[in-house]
Amino acid sequence: MNNKKVWFDARTVAGDHYGDFIALVNQQSCFHAVLLYPHQVEKYPISDRLTTAVMIEDIEEAKQVDEQAKDTYIWISENLSVLDALKKMGLKTGWYVKIYDQDTMNKACDLGKDNPHLILEFKDDTNIPLELVLAKLQPEDVEILKQVSSAESGRISSDVMESGSDGVLLASESIGEIMSMNEIVSKSRMEKLEIVKATVTKVVHIGAGERACIDTTSLLTEKESMIIGSTSSGGLLVCSETHYLPYMNTRPFRVNAGAVHSYVWCPGGMTEYITDMRVGTQVLAVDYDGNARTVNVGRMKIEVRPLLLIEAEYEGQTINTIVQDDWHIRIFDGDRQPKSATTFQEGDSILAYVCEPGRHVGVKITETITEC
Repeated sequence: MNNKKVWFDARTVAGDHYGDFIALVNQQSCFHAVLLYPHQVEKYPISDRLTTAVMIEDIEEAKQVDEQAKDTYIWISENLSVLDALKKMGLKTGWYVKIYDQDTMNKACDLGKDNPHLILEFKDDTNIPLELVLAKLQPEDVEILKQVSSAESGRISSDVMESGSDGVLLASESIGEIMSMNEIVSKSRMEKLEIVKATVTKVVHIGAGERACIDTTSLLTEKESMIIGSTSSGGLLVCSETHYLPYMNTRPFRVNAGAVHSYVWCPGGMTEYITDMRVGTQVLAVDYDGNARTVNVGRMKIEVRPLLLIEAEYEGQTINTIVQDDWHIRIFDGDRQPKSATTFQEGDSILAYVCEPGRHVGVKITETITEC
């Protein structure tokens, strides 16, 4: 759900718990706006970083809201004539549409572009009507949000038609769902890692051992890799199998990662041992500029193969990675080119990720540690 808008629907929250819910939403970084009824606007303060959206049925309801604040709100209604009147007043608007059959879906497709925001509430669980609305309105300048009742439904909606809806409106009276939504969004945000040019200091053929291929549920690009290292000090950028091979097809979902003892860098600064990774584990696909995205493991494949140790140094810090000893394993060199692992020599430049050492069950900690 990277870069998706998340709104919270506070309209149905019970009065006794309203303040607690708003306070919690204010604290969660994933939320961008809160949808309220006019009488709720002044009840509890909304964080300044959040946008207030107000749901009205009649233009007279807008008069209940402070005049000075009206321009800062997004005005939401199911009534198109009310929205037309609000637009004439120079106010920001959004159309709320309940889709329960083909006619209401077609109406959303035909008129959805007439307001900057379009909120869709679907009667059925299927995402097919959402796909059709997204396809129809793709060229239009309108922000489309789907009303969802759970964080998991929000995550799925963000993947519909590849790019998904622009966001979701979470309508839930569960504190757990609010927390889950924040966790999902936090994990999905693009990370930026500092990739450096290290110098190869040792290349050793060490004989047979178990190595693992990490097969993901995503198509990786020629720029992408995974960070694989023997120690928590960092690792090398082992390329995806997207580059030409004369004897076999490419495997654009795969990274032939390395020996089974290795660390693999994951979202949120976490690491996993290769042997701990399972179907559904989230791992970082990192390009040679340091842009990292979250992908899911679809399969792990461990086999006995000859292994190659490559050690590198950067500003006095030594790291090493053990990969399969074969020329078809590529690692990005200092010029950001995929280079066969077996062709690296002492003195060559190689791309690396270097960090302070120290991990406990994959979590970065501050401690005195020596790894070699």
